[in-house]
Amino acid sequence: MIELALFILGLLVTTVFTMVGLAGGLLIVPILILGFGLSAQQAVGVSLMMMTFATLSATIAYARQRRINYRVGVLLDVLDVPGALAGAWLTTLIASNLLAGLFGAFLLIVSIFVILRKNEEKTDVMGIKRRILGLPMQAFYFCLLASFASGAVAGMFGAGGGTVDMAAMVLMLRMSPYIAVGTSEFGMALTNTAALIPHAFLGNVALGYAVPLAAGAVVGAQIGPNLSRRAKVTTLRKILGLVFIIIGLRMILVPYISA
Repeated sequence: MIELALFILGLLVTTVFTMVGLAGGLLIVPILILGFGLSAQQAVGVSLMMMTFATLSATIAYARQRRINYRVGVLLDVLDVPGALAGAWLTTLIASNLLAGLFGAFLLIVSIFVILRKNEEKTDVMGIKRRILGLPMQAFYFCLLASFASGAVAGMFGAGGGTVDMAAMVLMLRMSPYIAVGTSEFGMALTNTAALIPHAFLGNVALGYAVPLAAGAVVGAQIGPNLSRRAKVTTLRKILGLVFIIIGLRMILVPYISA
């Protein structure tokens, strides 16, 4: 019965989240802790396995649809490790509840800009003149900044880097959500796979929970991109904004949820 519940959970969460370029880790971790009684370490390990399979599955789906900017996806991963170290260091200086609240407030503000943003053409990253690795100079540095920031968020909360990547691509790089979602899944597939390995060696991946959750995620990560392909760009933007609101409220309510 628990296995079926986990399969359905992985299916539903990844269907929605991969539709907008995310993986659902920030939502899955507290559910595993509060709903299934896993320790924080096990919840992160199980969540990472689910996100790894979800993002790999979604990347395949988006690659078939030719909706991935591989240059941007790789650049968004370059500074993830230094960022994660910085994020982990911040947790020793600032209360985790305060960090979660600030990040939640940031997502709520970003969600407003994402939802209210006017339509733009389905272009590549901003600008026409390309200078560094085939990208405009501004886009190149924005990618590095976003990479460090997404790594910091992951270092602080164990997940959530994809939200920063999506916000950066849609708002800073002015990429169409139609391309940004696939690019985000590709970038996360690389980092999640790398992050899963040490957790597996440390014994944090409880296979009894991780396997059915990941199985559902693989299926959901095929459904999400197909739904995304049929949706209008404005619809994708509104769904992304709504998901940001849900995650933002979850982060702000962390002290009350865990109490």
